[in-house]
Amino acid sequence: MSRWERWLLPGILATVGVPFLIAGGVIRVMVPQTIASHASEVARLRVATADTLNEQGARVLLEGWVSDRTSTSDRSPLVAYNQYHRVRRDGEWEWDKVRSYTPTLWVYVPGGEVEIAAGYTLRSTPSLVEAGSDERYEGFQVEDPVLVLGTLAAAGAPPVVGEAEIGFETKQAYLASLDRDRSTARWLGLLFLVLGNLLTLGAAGAAYLIWRGRINLFADP
Repeated sequence: MSRWERWLLPGILATVGVPFLIAGGVIRVMVPQTIASHASEVARLRVATADTLNEQGARVLLEGWVSDRTSTSDRSPLVAYNQYHRVRRDGEWEWDKVRSYTPTLWVYVPGGEVEIAAGYTLRSTPSLVEAGSDERYEGFQVEDPVLVLGTLAAAGAPPVVGEAEIGFETKQAYLASLDRDRSTARWLGLLFLVLGNLLTLGAAGAAYLIWRGRINLFADP
């Protein structure tokens, strides 16, 4: 056995442990900070009405419901949706996102209707259409309640909101979900840090014993 073969186990432990430590630090610190910053922005925004949408370029938050002015898609009764296809991966069935259909959406809010420019993101959805056992469409239909977070692209009649994220929730429910996400990120980061520390310490301990000549992990019988 070569001299370097004896260091194989501590090398493997370190190779796995160090990335776990780095990932744990990022998840534990940076991800919760990012979520907290976004939550602070949402908390500061007042729920707008059609009359208060007058500052072009400002971030806006809307609570309303899908107007019947919005055209139905090819997957009636949905007007906007994410398409998913069921695939088998590593012995488990999973739903893979195939595409998003996000045309111009009309949302009714207190005071009138607001146009949501095409290309928005569907964060959470209330309505489901299944097409067989391997295909499904999750989205919105007319009169579904929506929460819109975006940028006012044009004031006037009607106001236009772009760069939007749309969810099936209220402002308070969204803030509560962000708080849960932040807590989950902290615990997940802690788990990665603990595993990374254990693996790295194991690598250091094995390396020390090999260096001291106490063990030969791959000695011939």
